[in-house]
Amino acid sequence: MQVWVVAGHLLFLGLLILSILHFRERVVHVDSALQIYKWVQKDGVEVEAHRYTAVVPQLVVKLLKLTGAGLPTLLKAASAMHVLVGWLIFALAAHVFRVPWVAVACALATLLCTRLTFYGIVLEANYLLSYPFLLTAVVAGPMARKGGTWNLLLGLASLGCVLLVHPLGFLVALYVLIFLFIVLPTVRVELMMMMAIALTWGLFGRSLLPPSGYESGLYEAAAAGWTSPGGISSSPALDFLFAHSWRDTALYLPAWLLFVAAFVLPLLRRGWAIGALVVVGCLGYVLLIAVTYHAGETAMMMEKNLLPLATLIALPLVHEVVSRGPTFRAAAFVPFVLVLFLQFRVIAFAARPAGERYAALSSLVGDLRAQGLRKAIVPEADLQARRIGVVWALPFETLLIAALDGPGEALTAVPEACADEVAGIEGVHLMPWTSELPVAASNKNYFHLPHGPYRYFVNE
Repeated sequence: MQVWVVAGHLLFLGLLILSILHFRERVVHVDSALQIYKWVQKDGVEVEAHRYTAVVPQLVVKLLKLTGAGLPTLLKAASAMHVLVGWLIFALAAHVFRVPWVAVACALATLLCTRLTFYGIVLEANYLLSYPFLLTAVVAGPMARKGGTWNLLLGLASLGCVLLVHPLGFLVALYVLIFLFIVLPTVRVELMMMMAIALTWGLFGRSLLPPSGYESGLYEAAAAGWTSPGGISSSPALDFLFAHSWRDTALYLPAWLLFVAAFVLPLLRRGWAIGALVVVGCLGYVLLIAVTYHAGETAMMMEKNLLPLATLIALPLVHEVVSRGPTFRAAAFVPFVLVLFLQFRVIAFAARPAGERYAALSSLVGDLRAQGLRKAIVPEADLQARRIGVVWALPFETLLIAALDGPGEALTAVPEACADEVAGIEGVHLMPWTSELPVAASNKNYFHLPHGPYRYFVNE
């Protein structure tokens, strides 16, 4: 498996390079802009919707702030860390826990269903492509080989990482644990305990950590989707999946092919349980997404919802390939590298639409500067003409872009729909985080904004 691991390292190195080359597009994007602005602005740790184990990149940004690093350095670190977390888990699986097949599966999952979401870095579903493999590596490595209390505690900690990073973490964790229960009979007692914890968390966890308004809306949408006549067959989520399998792009075509392989290969050796798990797990997950998003979503969010499919496919597939011996592994290496190359190419080309949006925002910032505006209201017609699209995070996006040139160059803008909300305020309008932030409260090391009213931008 050594050559497979080397290929994985090269993949993560390539993704790291992309993350630095395109750090602006990755950071200045809607949710990412809001959250990363808060990382820079505030001193404390910001935990979004109780997703406690998603804070590693934020902690690195906080440490760099203590050294006096400038905003470009902080934003590059934020972008790079979202790749380095996955790379670290890959390296731990391969070289510390000594289960290289888990590392290979992690590398495959990292890009199997990823395109636009590479440029949406604070979408916590991205962690469902790495933390489940940390769990797998601990169980299949030290727990299965040595046992003991400390290794069990390590396994429970890795399970906690999955459960606390995303609301769907418990479903992915259950899938992983059931798979390990099938292939690792020596630790079935421990796995049954861990499955009970994951299931209990899925059923009752949100009573301890109440869901956000957005998450509550998804639960309501899922309930409505189940009862909606024809809601599944006409679901925009299914349409998105099929459109990007063959009609519009081939993003999910490798995933479909590998799904078939992950199902068929176990059956050839009478591995009925694994074959059934793959079909029920993957198709059940697609069904869940179809009913939850029956009313539609943006392309970025649709893709985000389907990310965990990569984990559900990669884990049993790579285990199956490895268990079949050196000859089969040698034959499978070429298609493995081909999939990595093709999917990496898809991610690299997706920089174009991300770059176009960033260029439109950057052009707006330049036009605001030309008119001497530091706090601006931008007409809806102008935003539509620039094809910026989602505009609720415009205050953060424009602020980050402008402040990259220095704290004194900072400016911010709101869409015209917020004109009534900014009327009469002298500070900075930063909804949905805060309706008004006093200018004196801005972190002067990064954002130096003037006191005074918002003024309309007029595109001349």
